[in-house]
Amino acid sequence: MRAVTEAMLRALCLPEGASFPLPADARLTPLALEYCNERNLRPLEGGGLVADDSERKPEHLTSLRGGELVPKTHPCIRLRGKLDTLEAVLLQTQAAAEQAGQAACAAHLAELFALAQACMRAEVTEEPLPAFRLLGLSGARLRYLSHHPAEFFGEAPVPRAGMSALCLALNYLRTQIREAELAAAAAFLAPDGTVARTDLLEALNRMSSAAHLLFVGQMTGKEVADLHG
Repeated sequence: MRAVTEAMLRALCLPEGASFPLPADARLTPLALEYCNERNLRPLEGGGLVADDSERKPEHLTSLRGGELVPKTHPCIRLRGKLDTLEAVLLQTQAAAEQAGQAACAAHLAELFALAQACMRAEVTEEPLPAFRLLGLSGARLRYLSHHPAEFFGEAPVPRAGMSALCLALNYLRTQIREAELAAAAAFLAPDGTVARTDLLEALNRMSSAAHLLFVGQMTGKEVADLHG
């Protein structure tokens, strides 16, 4: 059943006391109903579409889910923008790995891209994120290795001038994953400390760990596959 929101009604700019067509398969959201009561608006059931979003939608609004319109500054819309950027950066980084002849690194980046797509899909559909592994490692091992790189690589290199193009790309990728993670925290972290989508936050955190390990592996010339022990 289609939801008719307050934002959709406001977009029609109806005068007080006006009537408007309400599709038979539609319902008013609680805020839309309150808006109708305040302005004495009367829905006519069985009518046509309430609004043509492509023509009537204000430029500062966008669709969140279904017919629900929200400001483009909505936290979930910001997160989608960050995930969109992340997917683009992942593809660029994968191309850099392929150009450098680093097939294993490119394959790992393809895994990260698939997970970024899954995160976007899970947020939009409000469905749980499927289980995943990155670099062939569990989430717990990814986190441990990224916090103790010197234990396995012999050193913990940091970004610096003169790095290879692939290392620069991997470092930038890590920062973009972190930006997406912060956007997810802003979207799902409530003031009381509860988190609505721990699955998405955990996935982004593990993606950051994976990107860091790929970076360290490139900087030290060691294979990430050796971490599976």
